[in-house]
Amino acid sequence: MSQPEQRENRSRQQQSTEALAAAMDRSGLSRRDFLKIAGAAGLASATGVQAAPAQAAVSTRARIVVLGGGAAGLTMAARLRALLDGARITVVEPSEIHDYQPGWTLVAAGVYSVGEVQRRNERYIPRGVDWVRSAVAAIDPESQRVETVDGDHLDYDFLVVATGLHLDFEAIDGLRREDIGRPGLTSIYASAEAARDAYEQVRTFGERGGVARFTIPGTPIKCAGAPIKATFIAESLLQSAGQRGDAEFHYHTGADRLFSVARFDTMVRDLYAERDIAVNEDGFLAAVDIDARQATFRGTNGNEETVDYDYLHVTPPMRAHGFVREAGLAVEDGALADGGWLAVDDRTLQHTRYPNIFGAGDVVATAIGKTASTVRSHGAVMPDNLVDVLQDREPSREFDGYTSCPLITEVGKAALVEFDYSLQEVPTFGFIDQGEPSWMWWRLKVHMIKPLYFNMLRGRYLR
Repeated sequence: MSQPEQRENRSRQQQSTEALAAAMDRSGLSRRDFLKIAGAAGLASATGVQAAPAQAAVSTRARIVVLGGGAAGLTMAARLRALLDGARITVVEPSEIHDYQPGWTLVAAGVYSVGEVQRRNERYIPRGVDWVRSAVAAIDPESQRVETVDGDHLDYDFLVVATGLHLDFEAIDGLRREDIGRPGLTSIYASAEAARDAYEQVRTFGERGGVARFTIPGTPIKCAGAPIKATFIAESLLQSAGQRGDAEFHYHTGADRLFSVARFDTMVRDLYAERDIAVNEDGFLAAVDIDARQATFRGTNGNEETVDYDYLHVTPPMRAHGFVREAGLAVEDGALADGGWLAVDDRTLQHTRYPNIFGAGDVVATAIGKTASTVRSHGAVMPDNLVDVLQDREPSREFDGYTSCPLITEVGKAALVEFDYSLQEVPTFGFIDQGEPSWMWWRLKVHMIKPLYFNMLRGRYLR
């Protein structure tokens, strides 16, 4: 980042901090109480709140392999590095570039550039941690060994599976991942570059008008609010450009709720109705004819409907990578079995069959919580539980299912959604209605969450 960009970024953060401080003054809270709340909400990096003192490291010679160098893998590696003295920790990750994925919606809004959501992974591999630049090919939990696609073998005493998930575009007939970016076909999930393309294609669509369709699959997905955000962002961009009148918007789902928390399901439906965005509960996207610009939706009863589109935003089905199931590590029963998700205790994040294996991030078979904010909670639970087991103790920390979504409702406004396994709200800022779309939560999303995120990768400011 250039010096002018750095100065602008600092200015944005200062403006956001001042705005939140003004809200504090209106609420009657003391600055001390506000900083407590801000720290709990993850605003510590922007307000100057310091992280808690590190606890004494446990001495060990254990070999710990962390699979994945995304948000979860790097956060767990950093926390384990701080908790353990003498452990040999290895991160397995093929990518040289780290993507700040929570920023992709803002790329699609034209607020961030692609460069603003990408950094080099080497900046976040903890000192003293080995980095194997390769992808996972297989896991053998019986012999406690990992094989990479390059043929390397890594033996472990403890394994952390943080490999994220697979975007299964190919599960939709007629569609491949590389098709994203063709005229009229977009997905903010595919990459930062694809998010930028979505922004450009929305602008082109606005000039021509027509029918825009937005989809969500019938599988668990990361950032379950992102398909809704993509819809609101596109509609807002056209409104701002004075082009909304020639565009027809449709949101397609086969589920009975648009959002898992009842209050926000109602809020989204009301805003969709207010903005003339039709909700089509006709099923999930089953097929695409790219040349004809037609999409086929299949309902839970098997009925299909084919419709035309001019702009199609695809949220693909998602599942765990195949090596999880092939290793016998996937959940075998229940609603999550089809996705091959890592079978963990949903409180301790310890594998249900192999006590020396733990999971974190999108790969785990928990009912909710495939977000970066959930990784913050995993980082305060999973590494400590691994250290407990290393010392022949029972896991002592529990994950409560916490997840958070700054739900963008237009370019310039958002609601701050926080909830847990109970699907009840757990708001951090009790003195403000977080569910009311506001410029404040937009500023938090744009200016303050990113520095928090990159501090999280270093094991700081965990929930």
